[in-house]
This record gives sequence, structure tokens and C-alpha cells, in this order.
Amino acid sequence: MSFHIVQALTAVVLCAVVLVAGDYQLPATVKTCKKNSDDFSSCLRLAIQEAWPTLVQGLSDFDIPKLDPYYVESQSAEYKNGQLYGKMSASDLRTYGLAKARFLSVRPEMTDDFFRLEIDVEIPKILLDGDYKAEGYFGSFKVGGKGFFNVSMEDIRCTWDITGNVVDDRWVIEHFRMAPTVGNMKIWFSDLFNGNEDLNRAALIFVNEYWPLVYRGMLPKLMELWDVHMSEITNRFFSKIPFSAVFP
Repeated sequence: MSFHIVQALTAVVLCAVVLVAGDYQLPATVKTCKKNSDDFSSCLRLAIQEAWPTLVQGLSDFDIPKLDPYYVESQSAEYKNGQLYGKMSASDLRTYGLAKARFLSVRPEMTDDFFRLEIDVEIPKILLDGDYKAEGYFGSFKVGGKGFFNVSMEDIRCTWDITGNVVDDRWVIEHFRMAPTVGNMKIWFSDLFNGNEDLNRAALIFVNEYWPLVYRGMLPKLMELWDVHMSEITNRFFSKIPFSAVFP
């Protein structure tokens, strides 16, 4: 799962957990849930799912963009593991499929001033495309090129594990952990070897055959990056509104 898809999912969770925020009013399709009620968990799940068609269109008052397609002007990533090194920059990135997200369960937990929110999400299919420029090496073998790429992923399942202390009626996010699983992935890129079609074709065969191995190898580092980035993004929002307004 690419880094900017996680940015999209961050925007999703900001939409999902907000019910009332200070002086801002959300659409009437979003209902509130009282945290002391017996059905708080199920109420939150239903509230998120029922409001999703509205939320996915974006909320300008909260600077939440349209989520499907979700657009990112540019993004870069770097990976190194032993003799393997790669650097990629991408532009005009679009992600399709978040409108079909299904929220399976929501598990809030409050202990003293510590709050945890776990949200189980599944997305049937995500398509990502854009332009790219890449360079890297494996041992003495160098790669590099630029062109167009797309990635399709099916059966994406994930738990957002969001934790932090409540300080002065503000939820301070300390961690936003997630380890998405992907049922299937297909990858295509136009020119990774500066015009060498045979090498490009061989690379496509390899990466589509062994994508689970590549993904598992990258996941620990990706999880660290996601935690830092998504905690920062989420804190930008929750620092502005009372905890008691979000979770009455």
C-alpha cells in the first residue's frame, strides 16, 4: 500500500470519528453517539457507515478533500535493505475505491485519561495511478527510468489503532498504528529501464509474481513512517476541538 494511500486513509479517519467539532457543524446525515451508552461501539460504526456517502465527497470546512478519487500532486519514497536500494518520486497521483469502504467494527476504550480507538476497515479494491521517476540498484545492477504506472489492490483489510492521552479536554494522538493486509496486487509500469523493454517485461513478471514477499519486506519500515505521519496529521485536527465535543 503506497504512502499517499495512507494519507487518504488518514483523511478518512478524520471524517469518520468527528461528530461535532466546536463551532463547526457537520451534515445532518451524521448522527452523534454518547460514549456512556451501552451501544456506543455499534452506534459509532453505524454512524460512520451511514454518513460515509456524504463524507467521501469531502468537507471543505475541515479542509478534508474529496476522497474518491483522492488526488496528490507529488509524493516521494526511498527504500534500502542490504544490497537493495530504490528511490521513487511520483506526480499526479489518483486513488480510486475509497467510496466502497466498509466499516466492520469500532472499539473505543477509555482508561483514566488514556483513550484508544480501533476501527476495522475493509476496501474491496483500490486503484492507484500516476507518473513516476525511479532509480535504484541491487548490488551492482542499476535500474532507472520514468513513465506511467498503476497499481491495483484487492481485498484490503486494516485496523486503525489510534491511541493517546486526553489533556485539557484535547485528545493528543501519540500513535496511529496500522498493518494493512492485501489479498491481491497487480503492478504495471511503462519504462523502468530507460527503454529496455525486455528488462521492463522481466521486472513486471518478477514483481507481480513475488509482490507478497516485497510487501512484507517493506511493511515494518512503512508502519513506522505511517505512525509518525498519521499521528501528526490527526493531531492537527484534534488539537483544535474539545474531546468532549467529539465524543459526548
